[in-house]
Amino acid sequence: MDARAGSLHKGSKKPPPYKRLLSRLPQRSSQTERALTLASAGALFVGIFGLGMLVDDPAEAVAVLYVLPIALVAIKFGAGAGAAAAVCGLGLFAITNVVTGAEMSPIGYVTRGVAFLLLGSILGNFSTRLQATYDIVLKREQQLQAILDNSTAVIYLKDRDGRYMLVNKRFEELYGTRGQKIVGRKDREVFPTYQADAYRASDRRVLKEDASIEVEEIAREDDGGHTYLSVKFPLHDATGKAYGVCGISTDITARKLAEQALKESKDRVGQIIDGAREAFISMDQAGKITAWNKAAEGMFGWPPAKVIGNQLADVIIPERYREAHNRGLETFMRTGKGPMLNSRVELPALHRDGTEFPVELSITALKVRGGFSFHAFIHDISDRKRLEREVVRLSELRAGALNE
Repeated sequence: MDARAGSLHKGSKKPPPYKRLLSRLPQRSSQTERALTLASAGALFVGIFGLGMLVDDPAEAVAVLYVLPIALVAIKFGAGAGAAAAVCGLGLFAITNVVTGAEMSPIGYVTRGVAFLLLGSILGNFSTRLQATYDIVLKREQQLQAILDNSTAVIYLKDRDGRYMLVNKRFEELYGTRGQKIVGRKDREVFPTYQADAYRASDRRVLKEDASIEVEEIAREDDGGHTYLSVKFPLHDATGKAYGVCGISTDITARKLAEQALKESKDRVGQIIDGAREAFISMDQAGKITAWNKAAEGMFGWPPAKVIGNQLADVIIPERYREAHNRGLETFMRTGKGPMLNSRVELPALHRDGTEFPVELSITALKVRGGFSFHAFIHDISDRKRLEREVVRLSELRAGALNE
């Protein structure tokens, strides 16, 4: 085991010193960029040192020039690297003075050293804080872009003139282009004129009213027309002035088709019910009339407009039975059971003119959102009752004649 560990140790190579140095520096950029920065700073140090050896009186000029590599290192790598560069610059400056025989007091070295250190530290600290702020902003921008790109809605930003400033991935997928090709263009450069003009009109409304709006918009796509529910709102700058419009458009085509199919289905059912020979009446769980067909109008004498929304008991139930009706409704709402449901029953009904007549009805209760609804088909049995009475009368007359 020790032999294998030793062979592994021998086989592993340590990275060169310059790579170890680069890996220890703040990771603000790629290794290549960091290497280039260090190389540039080193070249500046060497160049300034060489210049100091050539000129006759280098002290002030050279001292000022050392500021350049110190600033470069501090801005790229931070306060620590800036201070190290300041020490390096001061050392090279001192060596230059010794080699060239230039005289400088200890105070001169101290003041320049302090200046170099302050420059490297302050610039490095400022650069670090600026970089941290930039990283936060970049991270938030990336997070926001991820949210935008993973949204199923179409999201876009436009300036006051209608030029696109940003579009999300969904926009690109629908219209087969990259966001970079959309940015800077207007709606007429992307969509048919009639479609673009409709979009621009709603954008202008947002800017004019300086408020959010909700509008349905039609978009032509490869598989035909789609309906979008667009929420648009103004974007404000620091002064509160609207500089653009943001739109979030959700495809509601499937919902619109379902609504249309439901409407058509309701219309067909309504036509069937209106054409029925029997009266049809619907009531909600509060006892209010919600449906009233033509046969009901003919039977009770009330047009739909006069009875929809009124209490059913006050319209067609004789007064002496209204309390029983209300108790039955309360019992059903409490227990879910009722003796008159799902069966045919005969009851007296009330006409608009105040007369009573016999009816036969069947009632069905349906569970709906928010409670129950009740539906009844009603048949006027006045003729049948009259015939029954006539049959009874004739039978009695015949029985009396036979007894004589």
